[in-house]
Parts: sequence; structure tokens; C-alpha cells
Amino acid sequence: MEIKTLSFAPGIPFNDTFESFCDKYRLDEDIECYQLFFCPWGNGTSFEDLDKINFKSRVVILNIIDSIIDKFDNTAIKELKDFCRRHPEHNFIVSSPHFNIKRELSVPNLYLDEIMPTMLTEPFRRCEKKEISNKFVSFSNSTKLHRVLTISYLLSKDYGKNGDFTFNFEHELISQPQVYKNLGVMSDELKASFAKGHELFKNKDFNRLEIEPIQDKDLSPAKNYNEILSFVYENYAIEIVTGTMFFEKSPVLSEKEMQSVYSKNFPIFLNGVGMAKEMKKFFDIDLFEDIIDHSYDGIENHFERLAAAIDRNEKLLNGSMNIQELWFDNRHRFDYNCDKIQSMLFDGSYQKVFNFKKIRQALTHFNVTLNLR
Repeated sequence: MEIKTLSFAPGIPFNDTFESFCDKYRLDEDIECYQLFFCPWGNGTSFEDLDKINFKSRVVILNIIDSIIDKFDNTAIKELKDFCRRHPEHNFIVSSPHFNIKRELSVPNLYLDEIMPTMLTEPFRRCEKKEISNKFVSFSNSTKLHRVLTISYLLSKDYGKNGDFTFNFEHELISQPQVYKNLGVMSDELKASFAKGHELFKNKDFNRLEIEPIQDKDLSPAKNYNEILSFVYENYAIEIVTGTMFFEKSPVLSEKEMQSVYSKNFPIFLNGVGMAKEMKKFFDIDLFEDIIDHSYDGIENHFERLAAAIDRNEKLLNGSMNIQELWFDNRHRFDYNCDKIQSMLFDGSYQKVFNFKKIRQALTHFNVTLNLR
């Protein structure tokens, strides 16, 4: 198997899964493997770039870091389908951080899966709680529409005083509503709630956390968390995790979900449909389902899912519960989650078994014969 790197993201190295796989298995045919940072602009690789490659092998592996997106920040479902259809003589195995993206794709020459990251060298710091307040926290500095809507809805419910938020008003919205493919329909009741809260949002009538960023062009997510965010987390026990993408039928994994584990917070996930379910399935961690109502997770209408995540967890967000006592009663469960994630992300032998199984399944799907070396 020949492995070529087409592009990369500063501070985010590629895993060594495919190299290690080739050390153990011999394939009965030549297969190309390309590593790339997917991005339709800038220094990343786009489908237009991939179209320029003269693929020679029957099976091609694309090992992708970061989201597969279009220029408007939607998951590039149509673009991926069209790419595969333009190359019908090749079969593509795509590894990416998109959980369950296969539910949206039915292309005969495409196989998708997620593999365990093996490139992490700097462990996330386990947060040691200092003095837990009854406030929740939400890091929303990247100005995306779902983060504006989240803060607005919380303000409409008068929960703003019970939470702390990051948000950068110097930036315009990264993606305007009209560019999203999957916004869905908003009920009149929710329109009124979002509008009410948005007036308070525009007036900056909420508690904003001012966090000084590290000036480092090669800043890794782990370093940013370890040196800055983990210390902010010390006084919180509930986090509204606003993921990288939201208006999607499948969720995208990022460092934000990992941070919620290492910061030892009760998490409410605002991501594509099914993030809580996929986190439990992939990492086998405790999601505190006896405390947090994750029934919002499978709601297909994105506006309804956002509202339900907040409404169904009112008792955790309105300041009426003793959150510090609740956290201490369950602290062993947070430690279990940290141990679980730590062993998965930094145990090479575990990762090989986990990832090699997935690669074998993908290759077998396209009838590639494998033999142990």
C-alpha cells in the first residue's frame, strides 16, 4: 500500500493506523492511500483537487482529518456522492470524524467508517474541580448560527444568568441561515422564543467569559485545553457542548466532545442528530442518562432538537439544583469516563485491534484478500 500526504492541518498530525496495518497484513493487490486535510478553500484538499489525481488502483483509501464540508459549512454529502460517481472504476474507503454519515449515503463504490485516532501524543489534563457553582458553561467563541441560536434560546428561557458563555462579537456569523441545506422548519412558537432571546443576545445581556487565547500558529487542541480551558472548567459541572456542526443528519466528532469528558462535566450535546448515541456507541462511556435527559438526541428537526435539549434539562440549567452535591455524588463515574477515554486514545495495542478490525471490514467489503505477513 502506497501512502501519500496531500495536505495537513497545523497541530493535527495524521494517525499511523494504515502504516501499521501494512506492517501486519499483505494485500493481494496494489492499493493507494491518501492522507488529507479536507477543506474546499485555503491550503486543504477539495474534491476538485482529488479529481485531478490519476487513480491507478481498484481500491483507494482516503484518510481524512477534519470535516468533509462544502464551502458553506454543510456536510458535503452531495459532493461526496458526485465524486464517487465521477470515478466509477474505483472503490473508495473513506475514514473521517463523521459519525454515522453512512446513513445519508448509498453509493456502491463508497465505504465509510470512523477509526480510533492514534496520533495523539499530548494527553488532555483531567480537570480537578475547585469550587463548583450552580452555573453551566458553554464555549461558543466560533460564531456559527447554532451557537447564536443556543444562547438566544437560553436567554429566552431566562437561563442566561445561570450560565457563562464565550462569544466573539468582533466576528460576523461564519454561516448565514440561507446557506444551510438542512435547516428545516421552525414552528411559530420557537420563532417567537428565538426572536425574544436574540434581542437580549444582540444587547450582550448575558455573562461572557473573556479568555485570552494562546498566540501559537501550531496550537494543538490538547495544548489549548491543557493550558487555558481546563482551568476555566474547574468551577463548572454542567456543559452545553456546541459541536462543530449542527444542522446535519449525522454528528461530527471534534476536540469539544473530548474536552467535556476530561473536564468531568455533565454534557448536553448540541451537534448533528445522534451525537450522544454515537459517543456512547464508539467510546462506551457513561452519559449520565439517569441525570441528563438525552431524548433530544434523535430529533430530526434541528430547531426542535436544540430546544428540547434545553427544555428537557431545565432542572440542570435553571439554578434550582445543588449541582456541586450532584457532581460529588457521581464523581466516580467521571473518573471512569476519563480512564476509559485515556486507555482508548493512548493504548496502542487496543487501538490496533479496534482499527485493524475496521480496516479489514472495509477491504473485505471490496473483496480485497488479506494475509498475515
